[in-house]
This record gives sequence, C-alpha cells and structure tokens, in this order.
Amino acid sequence: MPSAPALLDRWPSVVNHLSSLMDLDVSAREHRALLRKRGVRSASDLLHLALLYGPGRLSLRAVASFATEAGIAELCDVSLLDRLRNAGDYLADVLDHLLAHSRGDAPSAGRLALNLVDGSTVSVPGSDGSDWRLHARYEPARGRFTDLTITEAHTAEALSCVAVRPGDVLVQDRGYARVRNFTHARANRADFITRIGWRSVNLFDMSGQRFDLIGALPESGDAVVEHTVRIGGGSGDRSAARAAAVPARLIIARKPAEATERQQIRLRRKASRKGQSTDPRTLRTAGFMMLLTSLSPEQATAAEVVRLYRMRWQIELAFKRLKSLGGFADLAAHDPRLARSWLLAHLIAAVLIEASLSEALDFPP
Repeated sequence: MPSAPALLDRWPSVVNHLSSLMDLDVSAREHRALLRKRGVRSASDLLHLALLYGPGRLSLRAVASFATEAGIAELCDVSLLDRLRNAGDYLADVLDHLLAHSRGDAPSAGRLALNLVDGSTVSVPGSDGSDWRLHARYEPARGRFTDLTITEAHTAEALSCVAVRPGDVLVQDRGYARVRNFTHARANRADFITRIGWRSVNLFDMSGQRFDLIGALPESGDAVVEHTVRIGGGSGDRSAARAAAVPARLIIARKPAEATERQQIRLRRKASRKGQSTDPRTLRTAGFMMLLTSLSPEQATAAEVVRLYRMRWQIELAFKRLKSLGGFADLAAHDPRLARSWLLAHLIAAVLIEASLSEALDFPP
C-alpha cells in the first residue's frame, strides 16, 4: 500500500489532480488560510506543508527546515504553527472536493446503492477520553470512503454529518438508532438498515399502540422473523406527530449460541464493574440481531436485509486501516485548531491513496 511520503514524492501529479477539481488559491483566500503569502507562495504549498506535518509525521520544526531546504516555503516553526492553525477550513474544503469526486453520480433508479455509515473517535496525547469524532460513509461497491467529516467528540453520531442522497441505502449500527436519523434519511428519499437495542427507540404498531419488542422475540427456531411497525407516532401523540411517524420493518434474527454466550458474559462483567445487576431483558435480547429498515419486501427480503447489515465489517476494517496503517489515531497536536488541521491532512492523504489504489486495480479491494 502506498504511504504518505510516497504520495508526497509524486506531488506535481497530486497538485494537477486537485487543480482539476477546484481552484486551490481561491479556496485558501475564501477560507482565510492564505491572506498574505509571506513565506508561503501558494495554496498548493500550504497543503504540501500540512501533509508533511500530518501524514508525513514530521514535527513543526522539521517541516519548516525541510520546506526551506526544498524551496517549498521560507518560514520558522512558529510561523508554520500559525499557518496550519488557520488552515482548517481550507483543508476541509479540499477534502470535500476530493470526496465529491469520489462519490460520483447519484444512484440510478431501481438499484440498491449500499452505504455503510459509522463513526470513530480520536484522542489527543494524555487524554482520558475522546476528543475528536470522525463521521464516515463507506461504499462497498467503490471500496472506499465517500464522505468524511471531523467534529469535536461531543457531536453525536448523526446522518446529518454525512451526505445523504436519494436512492442511498444507509447501513448503521445502534449509535444511529435515533428518530432524527430515521426521519432525515426518509426526508432525503434514502432508505436505512439500522440495528437497534431493546431501549433504542419507541416502536408502535400500525394502530398506534406501543409495540412489545421483548414479546416479539421468537422463543425457538432459527428463522428470521419480521413485523411491520412505526417509529414514533403513538396513539397519545398529536396528529402532526403521528403523521411524521416513520413506517418500517422490524427484522429479528437469532444469533449463534456461541455469540450469544460471549455477549451475555460481557454484559455481566460490565454490570459487575459498575456494581449493578444486569437487566434480564438485556440478557434476553443479547441473543438476537434486531434491525429496522425502510426497504420494502420487494426490494429486499428479511434474510437479505440481515446479509446487507452484516457487510458493516467493511467500514470497520477501513477504520482499522486508517488508524493503524495511516496513523490517524496517533494524533500529535494538543492545540484544537492545529489538531483539526492535522486530522484533515490525514484524511486528504487517505482519500488520495484510496483513489490511486482504485485506479490501479480492476476491481475494488
């Protein structure tokens, strides 16, 4: 797999590719990243410096020294720090143009355009928790990320953080099981396949009565079962709220006995560490995969919906590549503005590398 330094060795071709997608200098001026060209002559040089500092894994002092020797820019490490702290919005614009090119055209009618949506977190050195959140969309058919957004960690996982197009089928884990995400998908004429827990959302039957999810779990058998439900819009809601309810299919598949046992052990250990007892309903639902989908039975059977959801391993593997091979998790900057530029530079490099790999292969990885 090409590395970031190898990518920088081909810098002229990288600049030519980016220049075919956007005007780098105009973007840098509009986002106030290059109002004065003192020491840095162009927006492409500023991007070059950001990539040397981020995925290039050089310190500010090393980047400043290398840039002077290579004739890229003439500035000290303090000046470079100031430049990169102000470059976040510019780098985000570069990333957006690269991803828009990667996404291509909207899905054609009648075709399921599978999109895996998930989030991941990054911490600064010495942090006790998460400091930044990456919101991502991955298209298995293209074998690459087609949307990447960086926010501070307090921003929850949400569909509003990624692009949603008519015809998309969005596959999401339990963190996205929120009414606002279901309504956002349907408002944009997209479909969803979302895993839920027994307390994730309020479900109602078609008459508006509360749906008994625990009672709907099959007592025996390995067959996949489904029920028609509404997300929100119970009989006690106002008429406007009932009208806004999202119809969906609830699909329940039993997990293998070994997986169920492992999950129940994890749940008991987690509760024990907190000095709590495990809710029997939590242990009961640990043996099932519960999915909500807006896809009709004609678009995908219940068994097919389960198979589509299980393709989520691809985005999880892509996150691991980004963090372990790409160094995205090794955040070196403490200053929030500098850290944002560092992270965005890594994402720009990752998208460029994925694009070069896809062009070199006859099929997606």
